[in-house]
Amino acid sequence: MSKRIIAAFMPALALTIGATIAVPAAADPVADFYKGREVRIIIGSGVGGSYGLFAQIAAKYIAPHVPGNPTIIVQAMPGAGGNVSLNYMENAAPQDGSTVFLPMQMVVHESLLNPRVKYKAKDFHWIGRFTDVALVATAAKRTGIRTFADSKKKPYVSGGAGPGNPTSVAPLALNMMAGTKYKVVSGYKGTGEAYQALERGEVDIAATSWLTLNVIHAAQMKSGELIPIYVIGAKRVPDIPNVPALPEFGDTPAHKAFLKIYSLQGEIGRSMAAPPRMAHDKIVAWQTAFDRMIADPAFLADAKKHKIDLNPLEGAQVDALVADAMKTPAATVEQARKIYAELLPGLKKK
Repeated sequence: MSKRIIAAFMPALALTIGATIAVPAAADPVADFYKGREVRIIIGSGVGGSYGLFAQIAAKYIAPHVPGNPTIIVQAMPGAGGNVSLNYMENAAPQDGSTVFLPMQMVVHESLLNPRVKYKAKDFHWIGRFTDVALVATAAKRTGIRTFADSKKKPYVSGGAGPGNPTSVAPLALNMMAGTKYKVVSGYKGTGEAYQALERGEVDIAATSWLTLNVIHAAQMKSGELIPIYVIGAKRVPDIPNVPALPEFGDTPAHKAFLKIYSLQGEIGRSMAAPPRMAHDKIVAWQTAFDRMIADPAFLADAKKHKIDLNPLEGAQVDALVADAMKTPAATVEQARKIYAELLPGLKKK
């Protein structure tokens, strides 16, 4: 081929290459799905507690990191101690990516111990964890209770957020294992309602997350109007080292088996998850968005403003934690299940 032919050929070749390079990248189906779409974050409690707080902050700061930048709203779905929302996410929620949720922290032990729930923690796809959480029961100053031992002296009324909620089950467990005589009123739709009842004098004791106590009830905590008396979690809270944690009260193998499983809820804490049949590419998109949100300076500044103590885990880490818990030996689960059935007779299959 002559130099002239080669010279004439090169511009045409360059145009061909240039045209090839100029072809736009393939469309992103995840971004296309979320563009202009409204997405719901479901919580299984009222919006006045820490689930509502985390969901509202996530709705604000995760949206820019989700492809397509959807509009995100929070929807409360309280009932049955949070099981209404969990059953919904397993069986009835849209699976197309338009609905994600903050699972109630008791999702693992309910999956293992409650034969009537219609979900399994291992079915959900874990997006990430904001922080682990301890629930703390507090007594009103007017009761005269200053320590857990004081609360054993006579019957006291304890308010709970639904029959199966930890705020209702824990005082019943203490009646069985520690000699308390709590009368549990479990009909409140969330911990916020239970604390309103405490302020009205309807109940003597209520429980919520340590975070909520130090944010929403900060003034009452500082003034001594609310007295911490026990922790629903695997260990004591460092800020209140003299307040005992629930596992300290088990003194039989069956009690210890129950409390070991029941205390796993603190590790789930405040996490975000996707429903069972959501497409893999959307799950990955949400996990990536969550990780980016956790590192976002604006998110971190807002979390600090709300006095949120973050202890995040990636989605894969939460998934591994749940999977490990669900492998608890059958004999241990059976011991714990019997205790749970004694605490909540309504769990028995009819």
